[in-house]
Amino acid sequence: MEHSNFKKVSDLTAIILAGGKSSRIGMNKNKAMLELDGKNLLDIIISKMKNITENIMIVAPPQKYPTYSNVVPDLFPIRTPLVGIYTGLKASTSCYNLIVGCDMPFVKNELFQYMIEQINSNDVIIPRYGNQYIEPLCAIYSKNCLEVIKKNIHGGILSIRKILPYLKVRFIEEEEIKKIDSHLNSFFNINFVEDLKKADKLISKKYFKDD
Repeated sequence: MEHSNFKKVSDLTAIILAGGKSSRIGMNKNKAMLELDGKNLLDIIISKMKNITENIMIVAPPQKYPTYSNVVPDLFPIRTPLVGIYTGLKASTSCYNLIVGCDMPFVKNELFQYMIEQINSNDVIIPRYGNQYIEPLCAIYSKNCLEVIKKNIHGGILSIRKILPYLKVRFIEEEEIKKIDSHLNSFFNINFVEDLKKADKLISKKYFKDD
């Protein structure tokens, strides 16, 4: 069950990246359509995003999602997260955009709300924890990122981390994150069949509370 008492943000678009090859998950299946607790992963993320903003976009091949609206294809033939981010930012009408992967079913809306509160004049708001590990697909990007992203794509520099030195970045540090999500479960993502099984097991044990 999702809470409905979050403050929605009108000038923010949620961009869900769902165009990956799903090669690691195997089973010849589209990862976004895998079911968890009776809902597919994409619908789980959409449900969460609806509590944040009414503006929701999916970056993916439209033919893979014929029943979904506002599906935008990648602007470059290279399927990488950086291209997905660029595509979403380019198509968005919002200055600030929440980028999230389709495979993070336990991400907490409270974390998104906290990140939104840190926007100020920053270009990127991104979680950082552990040994300087960042979560680029659970972050907020402004349209100011477009120029440096485009330059890096054309230069074959496809690491998201490589754009950060050229932008004003607000890192959400581990101690901040843990006040909201003590076990960092928001960053649990499903890349392999084993991850899906683990997620099912955690849900069956009611390990995760509803957002």
